[in-house]
Amino acid sequence: MNRTTLFFVSLLFFISCSAATKKDMNASEIVRLLQKGGDVQIADKIIWDDLDFSNAKKLKAVSPGLLQADVEGNVFFVNCVFMGKVTSLGKKGTLPVCTRFKSNLVFFECDFRGEVDFSSAIVYGAVNFCKSTFREKTNFDQIAVWSKDSYFSEMKAEKEFSMIYSVVKGNLYFLNAEFAGRASFQEIGVDGKFIFNSSVFKEKVSFDLMSVREAAAFNYAAFEKGADFSSSRFLRTVGFVNANFVETGRFNKTYFLDAVNFEGVDVANSLTMTNVVFGNNPNK
Repeated sequence: MNRTTLFFVSLLFFISCSAATKKDMNASEIVRLLQKGGDVQIADKIIWDDLDFSNAKKLKAVSPGLLQADVEGNVFFVNCVFMGKVTSLGKKGTLPVCTRFKSNLVFFECDFRGEVDFSSAIVYGAVNFCKSTFREKTNFDQIAVWSKDSYFSEMKAEKEFSMIYSVVKGNLYFLNAEFAGRASFQEIGVDGKFIFNSSVFKEKVSFDLMSVREAAAFNYAAFEKGADFSSSRFLRTVGFVNANFVETGRFNKTYFLDAVNFEGVDVANSLTMTNVVFGNNPNK
């Protein structure tokens, strides 16, 4: 059994043993644990102040004008409430500091009351924010993930949610997710599957200029204020089965290089498809 498998087995046990009553915890305590370099497993805590992962390790320069902090061990939070901001993008003097997570990054069923900013983070393990609630602006812009699977299923975003210009080397799942504010996945690149089945978008959502190498699915998804898929490239099958477009859905200059399924789609306004390319995937 490899280290990743052992980690997730222990997490399942950790979740099952988690207590219902939450206790207070300071972000500085978490940073001290991170600085030791081992795994961090925290459940049922209320963290009152800002948590900055860029404070986790001694900084190193990775390019002119950019510093990087490394988080060595697995990071796992379950059923925690974060009252302040949670970020992995800090600053040292005038220089920005990004964070590299060398193992898994998990926030399961957590409640983020402040802003969340993981922009420019690098993750070499699994990413999991399932069943978590984001109550303020949430930013995963330019995140890079090297993992087979990343999960945001059953998450809720009450305000703006952004994951633009990001690179995900594996599969990305947003099953049954809810977006109350505007959402953007503009110019994201996903090497695996891109799944949004049964998700709800109450405001406008941007999926334009993105590239998906494996199957994409938006079956039973609800787009209440318009969705833009223009200039995106889908190299494998795409499903919009029984999807609901309350406002206009835009597919201008979209590339479908394998089968696409709009069976049962509900269009209250219109779908615009100008200069759409339907063709065969040469790598099939």
